[in-house]
Amino acid sequence: MRRQSWPRLVLAAALAVSVLANVFLLGHAARSIGGVPIGGNLAASVGAAYPPEVRAEFRNLLRENRPRTLAALRDLRQARVDLVKAANAAPLDEAEIERAMGDVRAATEALQRLMQDFLLDALKQKRGTT
Repeated sequence: MRRQSWPRLVLAAALAVSVLANVFLLGHAARSIGGVPIGGNLAASVGAAYPPEVRAEFRNLLRENRPRTLAALRDLRQARVDLVKAANAAPLDEAEIERAMGDVRAATEALQRLMQDFLLDALKQKRGTT
């Protein structure tokens, strides 16, 4: 009976470690998905270059315009996915890759324009000009 209990103990310990690891990873994934406010990185990128009131207003504008911001981010993400697909396609289609690169540039520019519009609005509201 001693021979059978040792492998069972090792198996039980391995399963326990596996369950704990899965719980930890699920918790981390849930926190990463649900816990990050929209534009958390975008708002942080405004950084210390602007006064706290401007940064706060910028974050408010991001929250108020969440659908537009998410749509711009989604468009950029999709353009990047399309570029990777075009780059990995066989045979190499240079025209398709250049088109996909243009789409990435356009999506990047659209997102940057949106963020700069929000920043300008935040600056105007801080100074009381609308």
